[in-house]
Amino acid sequence: MLWRKLIKQQLVRIGLLLSLCVIVPSMVVPLATAGDNATQHDTYWLQAWQDVQQLSADDMAGRATGTAGNQAARLYLQARFAELQLLTAGDSYFQPFAFTEGFSQRQGVNVLGLRRGCVHPDRYIVVTAHYDHLKPRGKKIFNGADDNASGVAGLLYLAAQTLAQCPAYSYWFLATDAEEMGLDGAKAFLAAPPVPRAQLLLNINLDMISRGEMNQRLYLAGKKQLPQLNTFAAAAKTPLKLTLAHDGRQSRLGRHSNAAVDWANASDHAVFRKAGMPYLYFGVDVHPQYHTPQDDWQRIDPDYFRAALELIEQSRRWADALPLAELAAAQKSSVN
Repeated sequence: MLWRKLIKQQLVRIGLLLSLCVIVPSMVVPLATAGDNATQHDTYWLQAWQDVQQLSADDMAGRATGTAGNQAARLYLQARFAELQLLTAGDSYFQPFAFTEGFSQRQGVNVLGLRRGCVHPDRYIVVTAHYDHLKPRGKKIFNGADDNASGVAGLLYLAAQTLAQCPAYSYWFLATDAEEMGLDGAKAFLAAPPVPRAQLLLNINLDMISRGEMNQRLYLAGKKQLPQLNTFAAAAKTPLKLTLAHDGRQSRLGRHSNAAVDWANASDHAVFRKAGMPYLYFGVDVHPQYHTPQDDWQRIDPDYFRAALELIEQSRRWADALPLAELAAAQKSSVN
């Protein structure tokens, strides 16, 4: 059967990844010289470019919740999390959960890994990106390269950065399932977090980060609860047009936005926002291939995508350097 072949293909890929982990477990390490740092960044970028292609390949069949393609993506993420030496929250990276769709009970599986921090190990930043997308319709596959293989590749990119240099805070790297069905993976995580809720300080959510189109713009939301973002945006070094926006309940942005989008509730950050937690949400505007079979990795501008990843990593380092008192104060804010 097709699904058996698909899973077998992914198991072969995963075996290769895991064998590399055994042979070269310290392949990603802090490097000393500027030249070596450049090589390191090239390595991270090339891996991210491979990740987005693998996750949006036809044999993932759209990664819809509950499908063989979704399971194949999950197995791929399991291997990548192991390669990045992320810790598990229990016996596995997999975090199954139940949710309701209409009158039916459904099952989803989040993929969760931990990087322990070196200054505030008992305080956590949660990086989220949903790995699920849409079911095929007939022979049409909705590969979801921008939505949201790009965000998951970004999550893995940030995880690699935290392996290279120990961060101040601890990080949960959460690849959510069932986002497309109602943000259910993020809801499940926050309903039963692996640590006390008060120890979760900030959400960094990546959803559609690879399609800057003609204006090369990347949107960043979250300044309502973290007004310090204005300082970061002013100082950020990037060739992209970083725009602090998408904080409003409704906005229509870009030439191709045919309908108003509720950006504040459009992705997993909404779950954290409603809980009063500050967040950084990175995303692009809606483009013509959004939720169509044409959302393929070949449409991604590699230069834009790399610049977006580097900018997001700048933001992570900026957030990681914020004093604990500032993040704790923002977390307690009633502004949402």
